[in-house]
Amino acid sequence: MAITVHIRKQLKDFELKVDFDLESGCMGLLGASGCGKSMTLKCIAGIETPDSGRITLNGRVLFDSGRKINVSPQKRKVGYLFQQYALFPHMTVRQNVEAGLSGTGKKFSSRQEKNEYITGLLEQFHIPELADALPGRLSGGQQQRVALARIIASDPDILLLDEPFSALDSYLREQLLQEMKGMLGSTYQKDVLMVSHSRDEIYQMCPRMAIMCPGGIEIAGSTKELFRNPVTVGAARLTGCKNLSRAEILSDHELYAADWGVRLHVADVITEGVTYVGLRAHDFAVMREIGEVERDNDFWLENERKGNVMRCTLERITEAPFEIYLILRNVSSENLSAKPDLQPIWWKLSKKEWEEMQEKIPEAIYFPSEKLILLKEEIR
Repeated sequence: MAITVHIRKQLKDFELKVDFDLESGCMGLLGASGCGKSMTLKCIAGIETPDSGRITLNGRVLFDSGRKINVSPQKRKVGYLFQQYALFPHMTVRQNVEAGLSGTGKKFSSRQEKNEYITGLLEQFHIPELADALPGRLSGGQQQRVALARIIASDPDILLLDEPFSALDSYLREQLLQEMKGMLGSTYQKDVLMVSHSRDEIYQMCPRMAIMCPGGIEIAGSTKELFRNPVTVGAARLTGCKNLSRAEILSDHELYAADWGVRLHVADVITEGVTYVGLRAHDFAVMREIGEVERDNDFWLENERKGNVMRCTLERITEAPFEIYLILRNVSSENLSAKPDLQPIWWKLSKKEWEEMQEKIPEAIYFPSEKLILLKEEIR
């Protein structure tokens, strides 16, 4: 199984340029609202038409502007799960699933065999008791299962998931994400392309991902690797990196974080094009080695010159049910007031870690060199 997408389409605010190849498996498109994720899926499904380019699925050409090929949506063998599921409101659950069979050419020897096939799908998606219900009586999770069963009945070569969990509350979203992951692995063992603005959903569902900015794909690759090393500033933001600073390069392994006012040693060699440095909010450490040493200005100046240490003051605390965010500002040894021209640092702690610190704000935080992320503004 394989899909290739190389298309251009002029939208209201920008030209959408999408280029990617998926050999097999599940791939996620991660991006903010309005960046072109859903439009990309609609072009693949044939609901929208690109201005130019080419789309192929398993060797079949679905769209080719140069050869004037544009296969109708009904003949593309593409399953599209809409955000609101798009069930037929006047049809029962069984009738909705049966509607997925139309156009597949699937033959049954009898009506009984067809009914047994549909019943089997209802059982696979844990909804047989809802067979005679209308969509208006179903919960969001039940509607999603019906919509998936209808798509699987159509036997698509690829499944497109358009923000499949956006209409669900947080508890149901977590439950159905795990259910869908299991069902796709057992019931539908073909390719899946999923769009979302949730990095957690993409990370859990998709071994591969592409990060989209307004206008197209910024970078693509292994999901885990892109979270570890997002490469670009835009990708770092979309994968949840809260701390980003402009970087002034000092040597192969040293830079000055201009927005934090901190000199940093980094583990990786600083390559050409690096203009930013990032650190995820959970990757800081307390400067524990201070011990009982006299904390005068000479002590702090010496440690700040060594690098990776920031003397700090608390700006505010933000509390979540299970986590604490400390928003900290740099307090240099030369000037013990916080510098308003510098950006604050976000440090994320579990409540257990916060209790172990006896809920005390540290005098200084440490930037682990192996956790620092070197970033470019864009890939050239």
